[in-house]
Amino acid sequence: MKKNVLILLILFVASCASTKNRYKMNCVSLANEGYVKLQLDHPTKLTKNELENLSKDAIHMILYLGYTSKECQTQKPIFTQTEDRENFKKIESNFFSKGGIWTTFIRSEINENNENERIVLVSKDALRQYLEEQKIIKSLTNGF
Repeated sequence: MKKNVLILLILFVASCASTKNRYKMNCVSLANEGYVKLQLDHPTKLTKNELENLSKDAIHMILYLGYTSKECQTQKPIFTQTEDRENFKKIESNFFSKGGIWTTFIRSEINENNENERIVLVSKDALRQYLEEQKIIKSLTNGF
């Protein structure tokens, strides 16, 4: 029994360590057309898979965490209610699937002076609209 608990504990710690972000994400500006411009610094050149995960993390940050920076002020997450998170869990695997709808809300750029610095633009307004259309979150005008 103790051996099984120890194995589970080791697997848990290893999984947490492997998913830890090795990069810094910072909101640079609230760009035109409802885009949030995020600067992502990574210590090494990113693989295609890491770039995809980084973009997913940018969406995750906007959905669940929000962000604060001098340039962007404090932006609350899109999911402010527990119900919002529960509704999204129903579509999350399809949303983030390979080539899924999440790709329509992202634009990525490379800083020509520093290839380890990526600029990811997330269309926060379009993302919010999609989530409202899918009945994941309530419209901002709901109740008026």
